[in-house]
This record gives sequence, C-alpha cells and structure tokens, in this order.
Amino acid sequence: MPWKRGGEREEFSAMATQAPTSRHTTGPRHARPSRLSGLSGRGRLPFPLHTIAVPVTLGILYGVWAPFIQRHGNPLNALQITLGVVSGLVLAILVFLLMRMPRTIQPELRAMAFGVVAGVSVGFLHSLTYASVLRSSGIGLAVGGAAAIATFYFFHTREK
Repeated sequence: MPWKRGGEREEFSAMATQAPTSRHTTGPRHARPSRLSGLSGRGRLPFPLHTIAVPVTLGILYGVWAPFIQRHGNPLNALQITLGVVSGLVLAILVFLLMRMPRTIQPELRAMAFGVVAGVSVGFLHSLTYASVLRSSGIGLAVGGAAAIATFYFFHTREK
C-alpha cells in the first residue's frame, strides 16, 4: 500500500492477521448506551423515570378536566384555559414532590400527605360544578381518606 507510511503498514498488517472474535464471549457484557445518556454524567437519570411520568400525566389530565367542568357547555375562553394550566401545573408539582419524598419519613405521614393532595384536588374539581361548599368538602374528605388508607396499606406492605 503505497499511501501508508512506515508504522501504519505494520499496524494494518497486525489488524488483518487477527482472528475474528466470537459473538458468544465469556467476558463481561457491555450494556447498550441509553437513549437518555446525555441527561446526567453517569448515563442515567438522577431519579426514576416514573417520578416524572406520573406527575406529568396526572397534571395534563387534571388540567384538561378542570376547564371542561368549569365551562358548563359554553365555549372555552381564556380564563378557563388559564385555570386548566395553573391547576394542572400545581397538581403535577405537588405529586412530583410527594413522589420524591424521602423513604425515611414515617409511612403514616407520607400516606396522610398523599391523602391530603388527593382530597383537595378532587374537592376542588367538585367545587367547579357549583356544588355547595359542604358537599365539595365531604367528597374531598371521603376521597382523601380513601387515598390515605390505600397509600398507607401500600407503604406498609412494601417496607423493608
């Protein structure tokens, strides 16, 4: 090869004489690089993906549901869109913070926090239907109590 220079010829000839390696090696396997490898220095997200996916999904659903209830069959206006964006964003932030809550906190307090967020959010949605304050509060308390009991059971059955 006339275009190669001295040391490169030897390197090329050494590479050409090596035997092909088997696809089934006994050495350590290397993981495929993640599609999200650029998000942190170690190639992984700094927290589990579900701690982002769940709050975002709940925030979008809540943000669509609130103006749908508020409009009462009338055309959608800017105030209702603002209500949906703000309420969905607030719920998404609260759920994200609850999911990132440290595991060292007592399960009873964590369950109570989940119950409060669930009860307040459902009570607020019910209040958008022009129901009475007592009825909205009662439904919020019922849903919050059920959510607190369910999350308390979940935390206690999975504690280490």
